Amino acid sequence: MNAAYRMTELQGIHVLVIDDDRLSRHFLRSLLEFSGAIVTATNTVDAIRAALIADVIVCDLTSAEMAGREFLAQLQHLHVRVGRAVPAIALAPAGTRSAHVRAAGFRSYLTKPVDGDELRAAVLERCRE
Repeated sequence: MNAAYRMTELQGIHVLVIDDDRLSRHFLRSLLEFSGAIVTATNTVDAIRAALIADVIVCDLTSAEMAGREFLAQLQHLHVRVGRAVPAIALAPAGTRSAHVRAAGFRSYLTKPVDGDELRAAVLERCRE
């Protein structure tokens, strides 16, 4: 994939990145913004409000402040009230089984460390749902 395409492939897509680690948030934000995405990067505590305007959510499954499962449960409750569901992608440690991720409520996941091309492809795929 050439660099010019990467700079616009996520143009206009609002991605909410949730990770309690500041460096991880910065890395994911930079990677997605390079591809044209509008990115809100936050920890789990502030994520619920930000999720209302997102097109896709990228969430660290091992967040210390709120487990991914708890976050999705709150998000699903909120979506019932506002009538809009946002697809979510889990970021999981290497070796995580897909059944564990699905049990947490995520339909898809990527393992850490995250590959930039895989992340962009996953965001695009979730937007098309």
